[in-house]
Amino acid sequence: MKAISFIKKHATVMLAGAAIIGFSSFKVIKLNNENKDTDLIFTYVPPAGSPAPYSDTNVKNTANWQRSSTSCSDSEDQDVACSIAVPSTSTMNSGNNIDPSKVTIETFQHSTNNYGVSPSSASTPEYNDPLNKPLDP
Repeated sequence: MKAISFIKKHATVMLAGAAIIGFSSFKVIKLNNENKDTDLIFTYVPPAGSPAPYSDTNVKNTANWQRSSTSCSDSEDQDVACSIAVPSTSTMNSGNNIDPSKVTIETFQHSTNNYGVSPSSASTPEYNDPLNKPLDP
């Protein structure tokens, strides 16, 4: 009898505690999913001293893409590689580098030895928002 009386007396408190725990777990799951879906911006930095800084090989090399806080303008001519948005799950070193095992950069030829970045053709995009910039004269 004492157990039933105790349960009746404290049922509201127990239900509230269970609700708090239940809703908190959904929030943790939602935050983890949000972190996985975050895109990070990377801009192309041509290798120093390269005779063909925008060559196909250089643009495809993920080591030549540097984390940035802003993307390139989409209102300019789209000649040579400039920026891409990469899901944080496809990066390494705390999001500072593109993971080459997860991202393959695709290009198009603008002119001899000058390549721009093309949209990712993977069924699940490896990167988004490819932007290019005008080729310097």
